[in-house]
Amino acid sequence: MKNKFFILWLIWSLVGAALIFAVSSGDSKNTVMQIIAMVASTAPLMGLLLTLGSPGAAQYFTTWLRNDKNSIYYTAGGIVLTFAIPGILTFTFNPYTTTIFAFVVFAVFGSLKLLNNKTFSLTWTDVTLWLILWIPFDLRWSMEMHLLLDYTWWSISISVVAVIGWYGYRGAEIGINLVPKFKDLYVAFLALLMIMVVVIPPGIISGFLTFAIPESFDVQKSAAHFIGLFLTVALPEELFFRGLLYRGLQNISSKKWVPIVVSSVAFGLMHWNNANDLTMQITYVSLATIAGFGYAWAYKKSGNNLFAAILTHTLVDWVWRLVLAG
Repeated sequence: MKNKFFILWLIWSLVGAALIFAVSSGDSKNTVMQIIAMVASTAPLMGLLLTLGSPGAAQYFTTWLRNDKNSIYYTAGGIVLTFAIPGILTFTFNPYTTTIFAFVVFAVFGSLKLLNNKTFSLTWTDVTLWLILWIPFDLRWSMEMHLLLDYTWWSISISVVAVIGWYGYRGAEIGINLVPKFKDLYVAFLALLMIMVVVIPPGIISGFLTFAIPESFDVQKSAAHFIGLFLTVALPEELFFRGLLYRGLQNISSKKWVPIVVSSVAFGLMHWNNANDLTMQITYVSLATIAGFGYAWAYKKSGNNLFAAILTHTLVDWVWRLVLAG
């Protein structure tokens, strides 16, 4: 299994390198060294994240994490290295921000490792670490730590930290399985239909949404956009709001409505800063909350499998960008 794990990691890393190179080279502002730095720092993380989406690979990795006393140094150290690579290659290395980032990653892994023997249900430690990882990312504070690391790097890196921390060290059954099953596809498309039926009418009536169907579609660009939404938007958001928040609340609350309401409202509130006008902010939060209910339904209906929720989320955002304006 060891060889299979590293082969799979290598394959996905090469795929990630190709995707990142295509995106970064399309920006004329990026120098050759900046492109190389982005590929070198992001591709291994993307490869690891996708590899851990395979149940067999994830099982091997978690077994190694828990049995090797030095695993925390390898995992946290490797992630910190990917943070430092762009600065090293472009001669803009900042030891201060690198130290801060290293402290956060080691602290998250160390704290969650201490909770390994306890059944996963939200503790104050889980909540605190959830906030430490998500809030700086969501409000874009973390991006000020390194000007060369964009949203893509941060979304993938916090996803990797969350998967290793909670699934690997904490032993949380969050459903990080990215290998699709027919049921996942069925549930995702059904959830998409329900969300569209509920969200579009009030969105149109309020003026928040309008139909904007283009005269023609660029298939290649649309496909690339879909992949980007899946990996950098839907995956981290579903991992944090459904896999961690919903699942954690599900294990501590006797009320079945509490996990879905809290996780959906929290997801909705996350969108408050996406609009400037108060009316639009309230509308945006309300519609996002409704969508959150749909994602939670897909997650639960699929047997707490994140793939169904991630795919639903991706499809909703993708359709919105293709034929709607808001």
